[in-house]
Amino acid sequence: MQREHWHLTEGLIFAHFAVFILGATMPGGQQALAVIPGLIGARPWTLVTYQFVHGSSMFWFFISMLVLWIMARPIEENWGSPRFLVFWLISTFGASLTSAALGQPLYGDVGFGTCLLFTFATLFPDVEFRLFFIIPVKVKYLAVIAGAILVYSSLSYGIVGGLANIVGVSSGYLFFLAIRRLPNRRKITFELKKRRTEAAIKSEDAQAEERNRGWDSNVRVAEERARAAGVVAEEDQAFLAELDAARDPTITVCAPTEFGFIDDDVCRSCTGYAECAARRIRMAAAEGEGGDR
Repeated sequence: MQREHWHLTEGLIFAHFAVFILGATMPGGQQALAVIPGLIGARPWTLVTYQFVHGSSMFWFFISMLVLWIMARPIEENWGSPRFLVFWLISTFGASLTSAALGQPLYGDVGFGTCLLFTFATLFPDVEFRLFFIIPVKVKYLAVIAGAILVYSSLSYGIVGGLANIVGVSSGYLFFLAIRRLPNRRKITFELKKRRTEAAIKSEDAQAEERNRGWDSNVRVAEERARAAGVVAEEDQAFLAELDAARDPTITVCAPTEFGFIDDDVCRSCTGYAECAARRIRMAAAEGEGGDR
């Protein structure tokens, strides 16, 4: 199945991999991406890029990327990429600006990782993960554990030491709560498709009505001539063929007694008008003085 579009989640994972490789191949290279007090004016990009700086453990790096893929992708699918980007930036800047204001260095997935977990657990609380790849645990309970760890670490290292993480988590999660009631990407897409479909139906109905109005007077005249002569008049044969050619084989028309010409609200815009009109003319010929056609 062809993908609809490129996702921001994939871009974030690519950036994480690129920076991780940079750190593995160029010692000290990651420092240019971390928030360092006194250097933010010269390195403003670090207010964002600190998120991509990781330690040397390849195992935990891959675990982090797996969690990012599993949790971020469904949220982005639900919201759309623009809203997810704002969510990521608010959490990221919340942590980095707090760290800069406190004069503390900052690197790693601070703030956003826990914020992503809380948001995912709120949207999909009963999704199960395998803790340590063995124990099945619902994500809502993992969020509770993460919240307890966040509180414990803040108390252990001091509120100032953990403030950047707390602000990063809370700012992103508050943004999520603020937009939670807004229509998501799927609802917006559904509404747009619904409106386009309704507009297309109205357009088709208008075209059918215009066509049927053009036929209506000819049908009445052809019916009168057929009933009077008992056969379809020679001059009406071409018109009858036109009606037959316009027949829509995908629909089932109403009973002959329900046909009401253009004066009927249903017949006026019905795509089965041509078939009903042709049947009406032939029935008039069969009922006429000359018998069947």
